[in-house]
Amino acid sequence: MGIQKVTFEGGNVTSKVDSDLYHYLFSSDVGILKGLKSECAFTLANNTITFGDGYISVYGRIIYVESQTTIGVTPDSSKYGYVVLGVNTSDNSASIYLKEQVGSYPSLSLTNLLTTDGLYEIVLCAYSKTTTSVTLNASYTRKLITNDKTRVSELETSILNRYYPVRKTVSKIQNGIYQFSGTNSTELSQSFIYVTINNTVVITIPGEALFIFVGSNTSVAYRYANSDYTLGVVYENGIVTFSCGSTIHNITSVFVKK
Repeated sequence: MGIQKVTFEGGNVTSKVDSDLYHYLFSSDVGILKGLKSECAFTLANNTITFGDGYISVYGRIIYVESQTTIGVTPDSSKYGYVVLGVNTSDNSASIYLKEQVGSYPSLSLTNLLTTDGLYEIVLCAYSKTTTSVTLNASYTRKLITNDKTRVSELETSILNRYYPVRKTVSKIQNGIYQFSGTNSTELSQSFIYVTINNTVVITIPGEALFIFVGSNTSVAYRYANSDYTLGVVYENGIVTFSCGSTIHNITSVFVKK
């Protein structure tokens, strides 16, 4: 028992120490490193799957897949299959192989290599086959690890998209009555609706107020030109309808903000 000098000149540590640190630095994720090399992109030709180069981290164990790495699939029966990278810390091995099963995709070995030696299998691509052909499953989502800078950028974009006011296209149905479409009860209940009358008065409506009473409607008082009016609001089948308190009032803009 004691200490190990990890980042020191002449330090000599085990791969387990390094992999623990890498796993932590990769946010405890397992997957292909996104944005580095070719991300192990793959193609299929003549029943052979060919991979581009890329790096994979499995509990901090780093594996480099070389460009033009290939594996053949034999169309001898109807099955679902994976091309798998298996990392086995019990015998210090890593290899690419096929796992197939009739009727559905096979299960994977997912040992927690942070705490136990054993086998962890990560899918490089998915396919199905018959006695005559092999087809890649383009909808299968592989595990990817994104760097922190990209994650922060994506989070900023997500926050802006979620909370930045969105202008809705409003249609005039008749004098004093306007509509916008392309929404739903979930969006509305999580949002505030801002309605502008004649580019002058802004009316704020809590979207949840539409769903307090049966019928998905509410009304909001507003003041215009020193007089009091009521704006009626009704939601039905993805359409929001506004009825102004006067037929000479025009709704000039509508914004929805979560």
